[in-house]
Parts: sequence; C-alpha cells; structure tokens
Amino acid sequence: MKKKLLVILSILAVILACRFVQAEVGQQTINYLLNGPQDAWVTQGLAAAGQTNLNLSYLDNFSGSSANDYAKTILALAAAGENPYSYNGTNFVTALEAYHQNSQIGDPTLLSDDFWAVLALRSAGKDIADVLIQDSKNFILTNQNADGGWSYAPGGGSDTNDTAAAIMALLDAGSASTDPEILSAITYLQNSQNSDGGFAFVAGSESDSGSDSWVIAALYKLGVDPASWTQGENNPVSHLESLMLADGSFTWVASNPVSNVLMTAYAVVALSESYYPVSYFDPPEPDPVLHHLRIEGASQTYCDELVEAVTALDIIENGASICGYTYQIEQTSFGPYLAAINGEAASGMSGWLYRVNWDSPFIGANEYILEEGDEVLWYFGEFTDLPLKLELSDDQIELAGEVTATVEYYNNGSWLAANGATVFAGNNQYTANDAGQATLTFSFIGSYQIYAEKESYIRSNHEDLIVGSGISQSVGLLVNINNPGGPPGDTISFSIDTSSLDFGALEPGQFATSSLMVTNTGDLPIYLEAVVSGDAVFEDNLYLNQVLWEMFSSNVETSQSQNVPVQLNVPAGFAGSGQKNGSLIFWATGQ
Repeated sequence: MKKKLLVILSILAVILACRFVQAEVGQQTINYLLNGPQDAWVTQGLAAAGQTNLNLSYLDNFSGSSANDYAKTILALAAAGENPYSYNGTNFVTALEAYHQNSQIGDPTLLSDDFWAVLALRSAGKDIADVLIQDSKNFILTNQNADGGWSYAPGGGSDTNDTAAAIMALLDAGSASTDPEILSAITYLQNSQNSDGGFAFVAGSESDSGSDSWVIAALYKLGVDPASWTQGENNPVSHLESLMLADGSFTWVASNPVSNVLMTAYAVVALSESYYPVSYFDPPEPDPVLHHLRIEGASQTYCDELVEAVTALDIIENGASICGYTYQIEQTSFGPYLAAINGEAASGMSGWLYRVNWDSPFIGANEYILEEGDEVLWYFGEFTDLPLKLELSDDQIELAGEVTATVEYYNNGSWLAANGATVFAGNNQYTANDAGQATLTFSFIGSYQIYAEKESYIRSNHEDLIVGSGISQSVGLLVNINNPGGPPGDTISFSIDTSSLDFGALEPGQFATSSLMVTNTGDLPIYLEAVVSGDAVFEDNLYLNQVLWEMFSSNVETSQSQNVPVQLNVPAGFAGSGQKNGSLIFWATGQ
C-alpha cells in the first residue's frame, strides 16, 4: 500500500512541477510543411507553430464518410481560426453530431473516433456538459484497460498513441489530471518509456517520432514537463529532436531515416509545446431571429406565435411575454431543463420536450442554435409521441359547402395518414378515415379554428376557416380571473428519480439491469401498476421487480420510497437491430 502511495505521490509531484524546458521549431521545419501536401494534421501543426493564413484548399472537395473524417476537419478549422459550423457551405459540427449512437460517437467497435470527436466538439466551443461529450467520455472510461492504457478499439491491447489521445480527450471532457483513471494512464506511459527516452507505439519496439509527439502533447496538456521524464540523460523531447533530418523534416524511426510529412506535423505540435485541440473556436453570438413557436400542453395550446430567439430554450423565455404563459427552468447537471409551463410539470414518463422542423434534436434546447426559418414545437408528453399536422382543402366556404381536413403524423422524415384522429371544428368532432381525412360541414356562419388530436400523438396546428361570405369585425376582449383554488383534500402524488433508462448496446441472448426509485409525495398510500409501450423488445421482455411488467404491482406508504429493479432481456432469437425506444408509465391509485 505504501509503495502504491509513493507512486501516486511521485506522479502528482511531476504534474505540479511544470517549469518546461523550451523546445523549438525551426523555420526550416515550418517551410517543409508549408511546401508539402496539406491536410488536417499539417494545418494543426502549422497553426501550433504560429502560422496564419493557412492553405485549406484540400477541403474544397471534402467528402466525409466517418466520424473521424469530420472530427479531424473540425480540429483543423478551429486551429486555422475558421468557423466549423459554416465552412464551404457545410456545418461540420452538426455532421459529426449525427454519428452519435448507442451512447457513443461513430463506430461502436472503435474508441479512436470517440477520442477525436470529444476533442473536435470541444474545439468547436461545445460545453463540457454536452450529452455527446459526456456519453463519449463514459464510453472511453469504460474501455480503459487494466494496465491503465487504451487501444484504438474496445478490448484491444494498450498503446501509447491512443492512450495519449484518450488522456487529452478526457481532460477536455472534464476529467482532472489527478483523477485515478488519468493517474493510471500516466503510469502506463511511464512504464512504456524506452531507455533512449523516447516512446514506441507499444513497449519494447523502436522509439518513433509519432509516439514521442503524442506522449509529449499529452504531458503538456497535463501540465507536465516532458523533459522531466528522463532515462539516463535522455527524455522524450531530446529523442524526438534526434529524429529531425537535415531538411527540417522528421523521420518515423532512426533505423529508416526517410522524411515523413505526417510525423513532421505531429512533431511540430509537440515541439511547439502545444497539444490537441491546437485551438478553440469561439462561436459568434448569433442575432435573434423571428421563429414560429407553438407550445402544446396536455389539454390545450399555450402559444402559437412568432418569437425572436437564438436557441430553442431562449424561445420559451422570450415567448412568455407574448403568449402570457409562465414557465420554470431548472439547472441540472445536464444543463438547463424546462420543468413546467403554466404549472404543468413533468410527472412519470411525461415532460416538456421539443422538436425543430418536426425532428427531435439530440442536444439540449439551450445548445440548439436556431437557423432562419426554423419552427419550434414544444409539447408536454413522452419522447415517443409523434406530431400531427392538419391541412384544409380551403380556408373559406359557403354555409352550404364542405371542406376536407387531412391529418397526418410525422415519423422519421415521412408524413403518414393519421387514421382515427379526431378533428375538432367548433362544437363538432369528426373522425379521420383510413386516408387521414374528414369532411367538415357547418350549421352557422362564423370563423372557426380547426385542429386534430389523437391518443399518444402531439396536438396538431390550428387552421382558421371562415364559413359564409359576410363581413367580420374584431372586438377586444379582457378578463381578470381570480382562482383561489379548490378546498384542500387528499392528494395522490409520486415522483420517479429518473426520466429515462438506457440499457446500452445488447446482443440477442443478453440482458441488462437498472433501477429506479419511486417516492410517494402525496397524502395517501398508493397502489402502483405499470404500462410499457413502444418497440416490441420492451413490451415483451421488460421485467419490474423480477416479474414481467404486466404482473407488476406495489404498495408505497406516504413519504416512503421504493426501489424498483428493471431488467431487459433480449431473446436469443431476436431478429431486430438498431436503436429501440419505449415508454414505461407508472399508474397510481389511492388506498
């Protein structure tokens, strides 16, 4: 135990001692990179050496096919001082974010794309609390090897290059240099150093300039002087400098002295006392633009107006004075959370969610920057609820005429007929047929607002219809409502300590477990039951308290909490694949 403590203390001492020996990058080396082929790594090397007005023409015909393609491009753009959100007509940040799946970024059989995605997103100005960054951070930590290092892929043997990249990514994702995982990684690197002071990809091989550069960069980011890591009179910096050739370039290994552009780019970052990201882009604060905001509560529409906003959360704050609703935003560990509108607060699996242009973004509303023409829909419901849209065949008819209402719902980019939807027109209700249509007729002249609803769907937009050809005048209306509330009485109320359960990535024949806490916050003992909806894998295979959800029931006394174990079994013969979604709803009745 004492020996282990001394090792940790020695690492801490190295981290705290950060008076660096000055390393230099000569003009000859810079000229070598300037005059050679340009790519993302060369751009970062030149930027680290203080070069400006960099040649980015290699991005003119960019075509990305992986998360790494977009990540390294974002890093290069940020290093060059360019906007990764809008370069050559491409939003590289949004494109990278689209690779987020199964709580990691890119290929789930790779770790390297998570290292570089985290670094890229942070270089683009994304907050540490961003869910994509934290998902990748957890994925990286989960796949740390027992020796403290990382591979480029889960389950692979550790190597110095990927370990250095992982350290830099974790630091940018909020890890501290004194965290146990980081200290363990530092120990792995120390144990991998060769007697010549340099590093190889894996311990025991010939030291190379690439490995030297990665480790040096990681040490600088940790606040460690790499020259203090000595083997005799050698250290990583002196070994890297020994691999420079007469033309200013760097060779990969001493045994084969051949100029290598990539190794030279890596070396320039390291010898410039820099690390990754080389630079951070500060996104300009966009000007507020008018956007259409619609807010659909559980039983009524709270807003349907044009509102100035920058983000999808700003629009809630700015819309309150226009539409006259109240709202409550809570600060959580995941960022700001819209907890309630007009007192309608999250309960169970239902809460306030948002869509932009009908799609559900995968980032927090405070981080979603609205673009011109974006339409924002906030609704109270569940994540699986789909939006309805209503269209009328005409906006004005005669009293004896009729109009066709068409109701559709949006699902994964397609609009489909919402058969069975209820269309509301004045005091009348109509049911949409298999084509999602209903024929509306009217008995009185007037102006009507038409909309549609359907169970487990988001209320549609309202469309105005004028019946008759008369004239109309507008009359201002004013009312002051005093509502002291009803008499006190017994209340049924409970809370759940989580709003979502993620079972991760499973294969047929595997299972995963989780748990949640139900707390009786009301005045009566409650009897609990559950309902599961969504993909069949949840409806058929979710267990609560070791019984199939359909058989689950529980009694919870007032002011008491009960832990509910949750288990998902994926049958061995399950044929589906991809992300599956479902809802778990608890129903409570008083006893």
